[in-house]
Amino acid sequence: MMSSASVTEARQKRKRTEPDRGLRWTIAVMSIGVAGYAIVRFLFIPPTSGHFSEHLLLLQVHAAGGAIALLTGPWQFWGRFRARRPELHRWLGRVYLVAVGVASVAGFGLAFFSEEGWPTHVGFGLLAAIWFATGWMAYWRARQYRFALHREWAMRSFSLAFAAVTLRNELPLLMVAGRLSFHAAYITVAWLCWIPNLLVVEWWLRRHARRA
Repeated sequence: MMSSASVTEARQKRKRTEPDRGLRWTIAVMSIGVAGYAIVRFLFIPPTSGHFSEHLLLLQVHAAGGAIALLTGPWQFWGRFRARRPELHRWLGRVYLVAVGVASVAGFGLAFFSEEGWPTHVGFGLLAAIWFATGWMAYWRARQYRFALHREWAMRSFSLAFAAVTLRNELPLLMVAGRLSFHAAYITVAWLCWIPNLLVVEWWLRRHARRA
């Protein structure tokens, strides 16, 4: 058994390697908000005309999977939650990974129908493919009981799920503050909504590795 000093040291180490409470709550609240928007916008009040309506079923599958990922993902990185509810953590993790698999596959197909042509097709297509790959790696590392690596891949995966949030904040910002047309802003966010997220997580993980 671990001594009390070892337990305390492990808790302190875990606390140092997790985002602070304010940031965690901000991520959780923003995720819930965008998930709720997706559910209402695409499932309860689906569009009946325009670009979205042409591929509605694919869009609804993607939106439902993405919403579930956003609703289940943030809590998985709370150390206290994992320690107190390990079984719930595992079940939410399974739900999250299934949602990612469904949403990423649907998103990959949907990418080829995105507006503005190949710049957005490739941007959103890569996002979907890498999202699927990071989710698979998180699952595989958990199956190997390599939980430190599992957590790293899970963080990468959720950073890509969070692209739904950054996209909806960046698009109006680029159009209003950046004075870009919708066409230019949409092409930009096809890449900007996910690449910085992934880079921030990689920076976070490498910073922790250097400290360790």
